[in-house]
Amino acid sequence: MRYLVVLLTCVLLNAFSLTSVAEDTAQSVFSTAQQAAAEGRYDDVISLLSSAIDGGSLSETDMAIAFSNRGIAYSLLKRYGLAVQDLNQAIRLNPEHPLTLNHLGILAEHVELNFAKAAAWYQKAVDLGYPASQVNLANLYRSGRGVERNDALAAQYLILAVQQNYDAALVALGEMYMDGTGVARNEQKGLELLREGVSRGVVTGNFYLGRAYEKGSALQKDYVKAMAHYRESAMQGHAPSQGALGYLYRKGLGAKRDFIEAAKWYGLASEQGDAIAANRLAWLLATCPIDEICDGNAALEYAGLAIKADRSASNLDTLAAAYARVGEFDRALSVVNEILALDDLSDAARRKYERRIDRYQNGIPFQI
Repeated sequence: MRYLVVLLTCVLLNAFSLTSVAEDTAQSVFSTAQQAAAEGRYDDVISLLSSAIDGGSLSETDMAIAFSNRGIAYSLLKRYGLAVQDLNQAIRLNPEHPLTLNHLGILAEHVELNFAKAAAWYQKAVDLGYPASQVNLANLYRSGRGVERNDALAAQYLILAVQQNYDAALVALGEMYMDGTGVARNEQKGLELLREGVSRGVVTGNFYLGRAYEKGSALQKDYVKAMAHYRESAMQGHAPSQGALGYLYRKGLGAKRDFIEAAKWYGLASEQGDAIAANRLAWLLATCPIDEICDGNAALEYAGLAIKADRSASNLDTLAAAYARVGEFDRALSVVNEILALDDLSDAARRKYERRIDRYQNGIPFQI
C-alpha cells in the first residue's frame, strides 16, 4: 500500500499542469492546491478544490480537472469511496480525461484488487496515448493479472512510453532487455535504459543495477557496487532493495557480515509486505547464533506472513525452524513432513529436509 501512496502523490503533484487554458482564478486555485499537495497537505487540497467546485465559476474542462484531483487527494487520505465518487464525476464531465481514467485503474488495481477492471481503465487511457497508463497496463501484461500474459505487448507499450519521455518506463523496459522477456535480450541496451532511469531519479533503477552487479550477469560481479545501488534505493523506501541489502549483510557480501543490519533491512522491507524479506527475516530470527537477534516468537510472526504469500518448501522450512526455536518440535516435524510430501522436491532438497527431522526429533533447533 505504501507504493500506492507514493504513486498517487506523484500523480497529484503533476496533475494540475494538464490544464493550459484555465481562467486566471482557476489557475490560481490549481497552483495553490498543487503547492499544498507538494507539502503533503491533502486536506487543504480537498478544501481548496471543494471551494472552487462549489463556487460555480469553473469551466466544464476545469471542473473535470478539479473533481479528478480532489479524487486523488481523497485516495491519498484512504477515503476511497469519496475518491471513486469524484473520479466518476470527472469522467462524466470528460470521458476522455486520461488522468482520471488512469487513476480509476490505479484504484481498481491496488485497492479493489480487480485487475481486469484496472486493465479496462488503463486501456482507455492507453488509447488516448497516456504514457502512465501504458506503463501500468504493461505491468499487468507482464504479470498476467487481469489479462492474458503477453510480454511482447508489454514491451510495445513500454517502448511507446519511453518515446514520450516517460521516466518510469525506462527502468521497466531496461529490465526486459536485461532478461530478454518480450524483446530480444540486449544487456547493454538494458543497462543504458537503467542508468538513464537512475539519472532521472527513478528509484527502481538502482535496484536492477544492484542486481546486475550482484549476479554478475551483464556486469562484472561486484558486491560493493551492488550494495551501493541497493542502499540508494533502499534509503528511498524501495522494499525489494531493502531486502536485497539485508541479504548482502546477512551473507557478508560487499561488507562485513552483520546480522543486526541484516535484520534491520529485512524488517523495513517486511513492514511493506515484502514476502521474500519476511521469510528471510524469520529464518534469521529462528536460526541466528547471536542471542540478541534470535527471537522465535517474532520468527513465527514473519514466517506466517511469508506463508500467506507462498506456501513453498523454503517458506515452510522457515516456519518449521521457528517452531523449533520456541520448543514446539512436534509442530516443526509436522511442517517438515508437509515439505517432504511435495512432489517437486529434488533429491538434494529431500535429503536436506530429512536431516531437519533428525534434529527436531532430538529437540535441537536449527542454527546457521
